Amino acid sequence: MEESTIRPDKTEQFGTTTGSDVATIITHIIQDLESENINLHVPALRELLNIIVDYCNSKDLTLKYKLMPLLNKFAGKIEKNEEFVLSTTIQHVIGVRNGSDDKTILAGAATDSIIQTIFSSDEQISKAGSKALAELLEENTEIRKSLLTTGFIQIVQHMLPNETLTHSIQPSSSLLSQQKETNVPNHVRNNLLDLLLKLAGSAEDLQPLSILIPKLERIKTDEEPELKNKAKRILALIASEGISSFSDTKEKDEKIHQLEEENKRKDQELIRKDEENSKMKEELNQKDEENKKLKDENQEENMKYSHSNIRTSRCSKLFSFIGTNC
Repeated sequence: MEESTIRPDKTEQFGTTTGSDVATIITHIIQDLESENINLHVPALRELLNIIVDYCNSKDLTLKYKLMPLLNKFAGKIEKNEEFVLSTTIQHVIGVRNGSDDKTILAGAATDSIIQTIFSSDEQISKAGSKALAELLEENTEIRKSLLTTGFIQIVQHMLPNETLTHSIQPSSSLLSQQKETNVPNHVRNNLLDLLLKLAGSAEDLQPLSILIPKLERIKTDEEPELKNKAKRILALIASEGISSFSDTKEKDEKIHQLEEENKRKDQELIRKDEENSKMKEELNQKDEENKKLKDENQEENMKYSHSNIRTSRCSKLFSFIGTNC
């Protein structure tokens, strides 16, 4: 009798395993993962993946045994090897199971792996990923929203070509090496444009696509006919929403900012002049008050002087009269 090739469900097994048994298993796995013997790493990661998938309370294991920092040892080395695949898969399971309930974030978790397949050098795998994602975004609003807002557009921006080399100029060896590293297969660009076309035709807010306008304009000018046609159609959909490129928007924002600063400067100048005028007016009023006070004082002094002269004159006349009679 042939033995079943289906991996047995270990959920029940781990549900009945004692805490000490689980602790022993995890401890051995950690020892293998920390070992200098690299041949122990992949089997240990596979066993840990099985435990995390089957053990519903994986959060407790993650915290108790500090699994995330341990997994970073392998996930942090950005190399497409089995250790990287297994460690990031474990982190993905832990993250989705214990992470946010926000639908946009969950939608990102649903599309992350599919997006990875689109960039495959295998044309059939890439096409399969593109079709799968196209079906998802066509059917699900949250998927469309997630693709527009949680990083997919930036990934596309990174992968689409920049400037082409002028044929008359021989590129340096370092530039050729850099181009080789960042070279994107034609089928990948085709699939990306298919997705962008589908996204632009079904999403409600196309503003996030504005950062791709310079790249799409470049494709429309320099690429082969099929890519040109797709780029033109995407640009037409974006333009129909009255959306301009990020650089244009930035330039407009800078002009608006300059005008606002200029108006602010003029307002401040007017305020300063008003303050100066008010100060001058206050000083003039103060001088008027002082002049009026001086004038009043002079008038008072003059009146006193006049009265004094009158009395003096009367006294003189009186004395003169008395002297004459005597």
